[in-house]
Amino acid sequence: MRELSKEKLKQISKLKTEKERNIEGRFLIEGVRLCQEVLSSNWEVELVLFSGEFEESSEGQGMLEDSGKRGIEVFRLKKKEIEKLADTETPQGIMAVVQKKKLALSKDFLKNSSLLLGLDNIRDPGNLGTMIRTADAAGTNGVLLSKGCVELYNPKVIRSTMGSIFHLPVVEGLDLKEVLPEIKVSGFKIFSSEVHQGKNYTKISYPEKICLLIGSEASGVRKEVSNLADEKIKIPIFGKAESLNASVACGILLYEIIRNKKGNFLKGET
Repeated sequence: MRELSKEKLKQISKLKTEKERNIEGRFLIEGVRLCQEVLSSNWEVELVLFSGEFEESSEGQGMLEDSGKRGIEVFRLKKKEIEKLADTETPQGIMAVVQKKKLALSKDFLKNSSLLLGLDNIRDPGNLGTMIRTADAAGTNGVLLSKGCVELYNPKVIRSTMGSIFHLPVVEGLDLKEVLPEIKVSGFKIFSSEVHQGKNYTKISYPEKICLLIGSEASGVRKEVSNLADEKIKIPIFGKAESLNASVACGILLYEIIRNKKGNFLKGET
């Protein structure tokens, strides 16, 4: 295992900024779970970085072996170097540099999909990452991000996905006003989540092909976007809270759609 040159370390350190991630087309991840997930995916991993302590652990030995099988360069870093690169306060001693994926909303993708999640102007990294993770768990075919969403490769977004970003198609930088009509042409019905208006989400008979829209907690789905929906739906608020957290609402609605479509999954199916 080689040691990283100061120049190479400096280049990797720049990936901590959104500007450099956009220029380089790659990003930095850290932690055992995320590195395991990316190594088991079809994403291109450029290199893996280990601390000496992690290298000696059983997990470290296994991940070194996995990296070698994929022909990925592996470098040993000093603990202080890992800490300098890390975005967390207590880094686990393993990091990786991964190439971004630029996915498009193709006709074939829409043809072969039945449940999509559209996110409009989600600015909180934790919420965005959690909703991607929830969409993965619910079995959606993909997530669509509007131009106003926080950067997909923000470290907090990546961590909040818990690795789901490496297994679920996420199309970013979309103008939802332009793409929603295309989605409709492909047979989808658009459902917009609203706070104070629309039908009770449990009183809907959901069709086979659905695109669910979720907006930011501050302003919800933008009016010009929600006006393109076939149906506006809401989750009733029974207490004094003004609204639900966006990621919580996303989970409730996705699983109600799945329950409605599949019916029996809550009756013992696993």
